[in-house]
Amino acid sequence: MKKVLIAGASGVLGMELCKLLSQDDGIELRLQTSSSEGAEKLKKYSTKIFIAGNEDDFTGIAADIDIVISALGNSVSLFTKNDSSFYQTDLYTNKKILEEAEKNKVKRFIYVSILGAEENEKMSLPGSNRLFEKSLESSGLEYTIIRPVGLFSGLHDLGIMAKRKLVPVIGDGKAKTNSMHQADLALFITEVMESGDKLIEIGGPEIHTRLEMAEMIAERFDAKTLKVPENLAEAGVILSSFSEDFKHKLENFKYITTHDMIGKAYGDRTFKEYLENVDENELP
Repeated sequence: MKKVLIAGASGVLGMELCKLLSQDDGIELRLQTSSSEGAEKLKKYSTKIFIAGNEDDFTGIAADIDIVISALGNSVSLFTKNDSSFYQTDLYTNKKILEEAEKNKVKRFIYVSILGAEENEKMSLPGSNRLFEKSLESSGLEYTIIRPVGLFSGLHDLGIMAKRKLVPVIGDGKAKTNSMHQADLALFITEVMESGDKLIEIGGPEIHTRLEMAEMIAERFDAKTLKVPENLAEAGVILSSFSEDFKHKLENFKYITTHDMIGKAYGDRTFKEYLENVDENELP
């Protein structure tokens, strides 16, 4: 019986991993979440649930574990307020888990980072991910770092705006990306669970410009696109009177939507198909 720990199990990607791995009779799951609400969602996948947040003790979380998969990280949604910084969660809480993994001599550690972590170390979100990557690289454990381009679920912010009949496009919208479905990313992770390259940058099956994606969202929700000059978006980041959390997210959103973000093509779920299945009533 292989024992696998999923950190961040109650998140969007974590839940997809739980669905897949709980079907394997040769795997015993231990699932980490930071809340009792998260534990309630996970109880159908495992009885071994470890509830611990940023300020808690993680001692024993990796005891007898063979493989750690960390999908742990703060929400990047502009409409969700995080209670802690990206450095507190994406870096320091992951480091607590890594320390336990080292102490218990786990065989393998898989970390889901983000594309652009290496190029943007001075920004809070990619910077915290890159610092943890470095900790993992120097840990002595066998590891794989996966940098996905971005998940379809991460584009729900634009869906929320589209419900208000407007989809913003920063700059000229010519930047390209191949975002992927979270279920496809989960499937890929299971394929490299036993072995894989140390660094993998991955995306979905189709490449679109940001304008094309915005137009697809606008069509789905009967909305209109609005181009926002890049310098105006930059000023919004600098002058924002909102929280530091919001400013860091807006900074990251501006960057990824104005630069090409393309990874190795994987999966077969398209963005158009995903949009067709989005329940408008589930968006705030």
